Amino acid sequence: MKKLFALAVSALLLSASPVWAENWLPFQDSGNTFVDTDSFVDSGIRSSIAVKSPLDGGSAISTIEFDKEKRSYRISEMKTFDKDGNQLKNFTYSDDPQNWSRLVSHSFGMNLYDHYISHPLPRFNQPVWLIIHKEEGVRFHGSTYDVEKNTISYKDGYATFWVRISYPWKDQDFSKVVYQVKMDMPHKKIQTLSMTSYDFEGKVKAHGAGSRDREDIVSGSPLEKVYEYINKELNSGHIRMLSSL
Repeated sequence: MKKLFALAVSALLLSASPVWAENWLPFQDSGNTFVDTDSFVDSGIRSSIAVKSPLDGGSAISTIEFDKEKRSYRISEMKTFDKDGNQLKNFTYSDDPQNWSRLVSHSFGMNLYDHYISHPLPRFNQPVWLIIHKEEGVRFHGSTYDVEKNTISYKDGYATFWVRISYPWKDQDFSKVVYQVKMDMPHKKIQTLSMTSYDFEGKVKAHGAGSRDREDIVSGSPLEKVYEYINKELNSGHIRMLSSL
């Protein structure tokens, strides 16, 4: 099982593209391992996503399932293809304990978990985006900084929420970027938890976890406008408080 996993996730062959694969993106710094962002499924404790890699002169697409509570993973299904993209075999694996492996620091499994499971793609149920700031400059004229109102939370001095920067003109290669951020309200700092950019057809162009660094919110910047909005909502009691217990 572990040998199959190592083979399946080691890299990617671009020539094999089955019709069910909707949106393959290179995985972080790898030049030959791709992730299908449209395959992501979040079922609560468990989540899964498909990865494509080369195997024996052809390629393999593996569905990798994660158990967030146990911090473990397994391959639930693997399809193999020849160099022309024709499917050869389809393997399915049971949910037995021996098919699960613990997540190990700095491993492929942990990196995939960190970027796509711990910091998943943005998914909203009836979102309400509020325009906080609109750019008036020449280059980014009309761009807006928006906050998703329904998912703001606050705990121990930190507000966690989603910020969307929308860009209306097609002279750039993206239409919007959605950030999940953690804002240190007492010290006026911000940390990026994840970043997802989209093209003008709504497809994900890039996604990944953010940084542990906290940066100062610059006076007069669009992010200061966002900070002021969050602070106002906190003082008005409109933001959901999470217990620290």
